Amino acid sequence: MKKKLLFILMCIMGSVAFAQNSASEYYLSALINDSLKDDVAAMHDIDNALRVKPNFDSALCLLALINLRSENYKDAIKLYDKIIKENKKYFEAFYGRASAKAQLQDYPGAIKDYNNAIVLNPGHSKSYYNRALAKGFMEDYPSAISDLDKAIALDDKYVTAYYSRAFWKDLSGDYDGAIADYKKVIQLDPRYREAYTAMATTMYQHGEKLEACEVLRLAAFKGSIMAEELINKLCN
Repeated sequence: MKKKLLFILMCIMGSVAFAQNSASEYYLSALINDSLKDDVAAMHDIDNALRVKPNFDSALCLLALINLRSENYKDAIKLYDKIIKENKKYFEAFYGRASAKAQLQDYPGAIKDYNNAIVLNPGHSKSYYNRALAKGFMEDYPSAISDLDKAIALDDKYVTAYYSRAFWKDLSGDYDGAIADYKKVIQLDPRYREAYTAMATTMYQHGEKLEACEVLRLAAFKGSIMAEELINKLCN
């Protein structure tokens, strides 16, 4: 009798281990298909993983990410809600939910989730950057600039952070700071044509018309159609 019970117990344990391994294998296959941008195959693998292990948070998070990329923001939030309910320390879930909320223009909700993401991973520069954008949309420019300062402190080659900071500085009345940041963008990425036109527009609005036209001609030389249009309007 004891041998029979032991055999049954071993079979049960083996089945559980197989189920766990199968869920992990499906998830790994989903990651591969996701990297190949095959969402259909990835979601099929995720469904199989969740069938074996319904609360598999990594699989749920990948499914939420696919929904986020597909602009199914409400579905993504529901999945992130489920993950966070079970695991309050899942950085990717807070970060992903914040991104989905921001896309739905729920900026206060996004900021709250970015706050949690930053607590869990204070070295993640993109969290500060995205929180800055949400604050900027709420016209909290000083706080947005402060977050961009932190993003740049973590990554001093963060081109889009310099570009966004230039924009918010200009709106805040810091003309010199804005121009300095636009120049930094161009230094880091000379092909960033938007930085040329944005800097030229800022210069022109502050009375630096000759300098602005020089920058626009350089942008036009680099292929900016907008710069060509602005030259025809402002520099002739």
